[in-house]
Amino acid sequence: MPHSFCLRLLPVILSLLALPAPAVAQGMDAPSLIQEVDPSPEPPPEEESDDSVYEDEDRAPARRPGRSKRPVAEDAPPEEPPERGATPSIAPPTAAPTAPKPAAPKAETPARTPPPPLLAPRVSDADLLAVWERWVQARAAKDTAAADQARKDLLKLRDEVAASDFDTFSASLLRESQARLQAKDMTSAVHLAEDAASLSPNLPYARFVLADAYARRDPGSVGKYMGEFQAALAAVVKDPRYLRPALANTVATALLALLATAVAVVGVLFLRRIRYFLHDIHHVFPRGVGRWQSIMVVVAILLMPVLLRLGVVPVLVVLLGMVVLYLSAAERTVAAVLLALVGLIPLIAGQVAKATTFAGTVAEDVYLLERGGFAADDAAARLLVRQEAKESTFAELFALGRYEARRGQLEEATQHFKAAVALRQRHALLLTNFGNALLASGDVDGATRLYQEAAQADTSLAAAPYNLAQIYRRRARELPDDKVGAELQRASETMAVAQRLDASLVGRDVPPDDRLLANQLLLSPALPVADMLALADGSAAGKRVQSQLDRMLLGASGPVARFYPLVLAGLLFLLGSVRDRLRASKGCEKCGRTVCRRCDPDLGMGSFLCSQCTNVFARKGVVPEPMRARKQAEVQRHQTWLGRISLALGAVVSGAGHVFSGLPVRGALYCFPFLLAVTVLLMTQGVLRAPYGEAPHYLKMAPAVLVLLPLYLLSLRGLFKRRTQ
Repeated sequence: MPHSFCLRLLPVILSLLALPAPAVAQGMDAPSLIQEVDPSPEPPPEEESDDSVYEDEDRAPARRPGRSKRPVAEDAPPEEPPERGATPSIAPPTAAPTAPKPAAPKAETPARTPPPPLLAPRVSDADLLAVWERWVQARAAKDTAAADQARKDLLKLRDEVAASDFDTFSASLLRESQARLQAKDMTSAVHLAEDAASLSPNLPYARFVLADAYARRDPGSVGKYMGEFQAALAAVVKDPRYLRPALANTVATALLALLATAVAVVGVLFLRRIRYFLHDIHHVFPRGVGRWQSIMVVVAILLMPVLLRLGVVPVLVVLLGMVVLYLSAAERTVAAVLLALVGLIPLIAGQVAKATTFAGTVAEDVYLLERGGFAADDAAARLLVRQEAKESTFAELFALGRYEARRGQLEEATQHFKAAVALRQRHALLLTNFGNALLASGDVDGATRLYQEAAQADTSLAAAPYNLAQIYRRRARELPDDKVGAELQRASETMAVAQRLDASLVGRDVPPDDRLLANQLLLSPALPVADMLALADGSAAGKRVQSQLDRMLLGASGPVARFYPLVLAGLLFLLGSVRDRLRASKGCEKCGRTVCRRCDPDLGMGSFLCSQCTNVFARKGVVPEPMRARKQAEVQRHQTWLGRISLALGAVVSGAGHVFSGLPVRGALYCFPFLLAVTVLLMTQGVLRAPYGEAPHYLKMAPAVLVLLPLYLLSLRGLFKRRTQ
């Protein structure tokens, strides 16, 4: 019974099993390959990029965790919610779906060689000194091989720390080279000078000594030593440590020549006209006073400013005041102008000292750090003290960080760069050097962002795109094959931008991978010279120089000292124009005797001849012929005597003879360049000395001699020509 009942129900059971199977199959999809690997993939979290390491910029709000939105196709219709009360019918499928075929395994990509790490070795002044001492000892022992190796090691260290010059070491070699020159050992002297120039190619003193050594060894090789001489002059112009003393010495020489010209002109005018003042001053005293007594009073007046140490200008004022009534308008004008200019010498000298001061200032410490040579650790220590006292400026922090980065002190450099960023943001040079420090520390992303910001801040800077191209090239060495081409193309485009900005970067050598130094691979732009010179505060030096010259020349200091020479010069000029009202005497144009209306009332007010010359030359038949002949001989002797004195003065100082002869303007124009050349020859050392050594003396003497000789001969020729006329 049961068996037969089951057989009857078997068709019904099969029908019920077959009916829901198509509906279930229609509601299922075949699984894809991605669903097999990750059946419920979630989109990766978006990376937040920080475009700046030092600026707070607006960022997009972050998504709430735990809620991720899947991307929805734009054409897909929205899903309708199921109706309430309806329960989905779920029945097991009649057959399991066919499993997809497993994907074929991909070929493994061979591992790429990562780029070599950037090296930033820590090098101190002690390390440099150790190599230098090894070189000195090898030269003393005459071990040529060891000396050459030590020299190469020192040059290698200079390149590794990106130092421009080792001035101290070069100065030692140059002193030894000059000793060899005096000993007539030309070969050794030239080799030592060449080593010094190779250690410090920007040191003017090294170039001058090398040019001198070349000239002494082979005078015929003009191009060789003239090339070094031109390089030395170019180094002087570019280097403020040597240019500023040169400018100060030049201006000081010109001011001293101006003072000498004023003394010479006023002195000659005084000697030419003092006899007339002595004649007139005698009329002031009572009749019983002897002439020698009146002369002693005048001498006492002359010595008063000297004995009281009132200065040079008061002495010149007294000399000019005594003879101003007897001078022509041209003579008074020249003397007054020179006197006023002498009064301005302290002010000009103080301003020049303020503008050319460099040694001993913060600018010199920054200069030493920028050059990166030996003894820069002391300058860094001084700047660190200023930073602790919170007195550091942007230029100091920039130079300090750049120096530490080149010496391998990356943590310290990063701190100082951050401090500099706080003072001046978006400074392209700072961002580039900051990026160098981060890249050497291993922070590639931070360096990339800084290089990009630097390139945006200054589109003319080639260092930022060049360093950025190096990052792209290094990154391409560790990317898969399918991404290498795009990264190399990116590096090529960035490098093209850098080379377009700076053509010298074309073909620039890249250091080998076995010792890849950051200082040699990357460009490190230096601090602008203007920022460095702004730290050369010479206010104290300028005030000190001005105060000293005030006491020496003017006898006083303060605002009054600025104006009283000019005021007195103007008053003396006006005083000379009223000599006729004061009945001052004159000089006879013929015999030179005094023309005094007090002594001879018959003379007219505008007479320029004495009574004797008037009777002899102006009135006919008044005096006999023998007396007339004697007077003519006297006049001839007087003119001859004046000519001889003018020649003697012209032989001593060019232009002094012309001033004595009544040509003050021409005489002053001759006198100043002559005295300027003489001052150059006498002041070979100057007032400010450059470090390590001065320029050769022939560099100063040759132009002075070339000016002095033609000017001297031309002045004497003019005096001879005037005498013959």
